[in-house]
Amino acid sequence: MNLRRLAAALVLLIAGVAAVLLRTGHAPERQQAVAAESVVRPSGIDVHFAQMMVRHHEQAVAMSRTLIAKGGVPERIRLIAEFIIQDQQVEIDQTNEWLTAWDEPAADPATGGAEHGMLSAAQLGELDRADPRAAPAVFLRLMIEHHRGAITMSRSLLDGPDGNPYVRSLAKHVVNEQTAENDAMAALL
Repeated sequence: MNLRRLAAALVLLIAGVAAVLLRTGHAPERQQAVAAESVVRPSGIDVHFAQMMVRHHEQAVAMSRTLIAKGGVPERIRLIAEFIIQDQQVEIDQTNEWLTAWDEPAADPATGGAEHGMLSAAQLGELDRADPRAAPAVFLRLMIEHHRGAITMSRSLLDGPDGNPYVRSLAKHVVNEQTAENDAMAALL
C-alpha cells in the first residue's frame, strides 16, 4: 500500500512540474537564456550528445503518443506519458535552439540507433501491436529501458572532461529526472 502512495505522490509531483514547464518552457526569456548560458564553445562530444539526446527524446515522445492514442490508459500512466511528451518536447526545442545558436546541425533522424540507448524497431513494434489492455505495462517496461539508455549516455558525458555548461546541465537534468521517472514507473509495474 505504501508503494502505491509513493507512486501516486511521484505522479502528482511529475504532473505539477509539467504544468510549470508548460507555462514557462517557451517563454522568449528562456529561449534567450539557453543560448546565453552556453558561453563555452561546445566540443564535438557536446554537439554529438545534444544531437543524440534530441533523437532520444523524440523517440520517448513518439512512444508516449502511441500509448495515449490507444485510449483507456490508467490515469497515473497517462499522466506520466503526458509529462514525458511535454517535458521532453521542451528539451528538444531548447536543445535545437542551442545547436542553432552555435551554428551546429540539428539532429539527423537517419543517424543514431540502439548504440545510443534507443529502442529497436522490434521493441517499438511491440508497443505498436499491444492491445489497449496490455499497452500500459509494455509502455512502462520499454520506457524504463529507454530512460536507462539516456541515463547511461548522460553519465558517460558527465564522467568525461568538462564541457559546455548547457550540455552538462542537460545531462544532469536527464539523470535526475529520468531516474525519478523510472522509480515511479517501476512502482506502477
